[in-house]
Amino acid sequence: MRPYAAVDPDFAKAISKGLAEIPHGRVATCGTIARALGDVRAARAVATWLVEHPDTPRGHRVIRADSRPVLAAAEQQLGREGFPMVGGCVDESRIVASLPDVEFLGVLRAEQQRLASKVIENDDRGPIEIVAGVDVAYQGKDMYAAAACVALADLETVEVALVRRRVDFPYIPTYLAYREFPGIEAAIQRLSTRPDVLMIDGHGRLHPALFGVACDVGVRLDLPTIGVAKHPLAGRVQPLSEKHEDALPVRIDGVTRGYAWTPPNRSRAIYVSLGHRISLRHALDLVRKTTRQGYPEALRIADRISRNMKGNEKREKGAAR
Repeated sequence: MRPYAAVDPDFAKAISKGLAEIPHGRVATCGTIARALGDVRAARAVATWLVEHPDTPRGHRVIRADSRPVLAAAEQQLGREGFPMVGGCVDESRIVASLPDVEFLGVLRAEQQRLASKVIENDDRGPIEIVAGVDVAYQGKDMYAAAACVALADLETVEVALVRRRVDFPYIPTYLAYREFPGIEAAIQRLSTRPDVLMIDGHGRLHPALFGVACDVGVRLDLPTIGVAKHPLAGRVQPLSEKHEDALPVRIDGVTRGYAWTPPNRSRAIYVSLGHRISLRHALDLVRKTTRQGYPEALRIADRISRNMKGNEKREKGAAR
């Protein structure tokens, strides 16, 4: 369990608890299961998890929004249990409207909201010489985390570190830290060079709880962090007020929490927000200074390395068959 985790972030245990609440002779939608876990955003993760773990007890009693079972083999099993099926769909009378709450995502969200107050939005006083970027690639049940350190002066690579870890938490929007932190932490720990600033491929303050993965990593590892993401998650992009500015402010509840900046040689904006122990303006400035080809150099290198590692292992597994 994580040092400050309010609940064990074990998705397998949580979904098993949720499925156990489905009454005998009834079925539940992925959305109903997700709401019982604490957030309807998890509906797709519920379906994906069951497909990847078809032997999960009571998994055959989970249906999609169109009333069709998630699992391909579930229709026959439901038929044997006496469920009326019409055109592959479960009769609406057998669908439960709600399930008892499972203490999981709701507790994790409350934890994010609590820890958001620990984020420091001021700059560290020390000089910045080494900037690191961390990115994670996935293949099946494995994650490949890469950390790349570059020198701020010339953006040349100083050091890289690679790790592979099993994934035990699915992708659920706004809960990325609970999926990626184990790999990110392991990659950073393998570096012999302690970076002055760490860039994370994900959001910081641009998050519904103001506590994205960049904030989570920063607070937990006590490092200055910056969130850099390719797609928006929260907030509203504001139009430019000054012609000389090239970054659009992104506001949440009227407060500027990040910037949408379109780097040279890139057609779409990237989203920059502070993670921890750095000001927003300084975060944007560092992202600009370290970007050569559409994305900050440290993150670009980390992305390439993690993907290469994933590809190499995939080819090795294929050759061994």
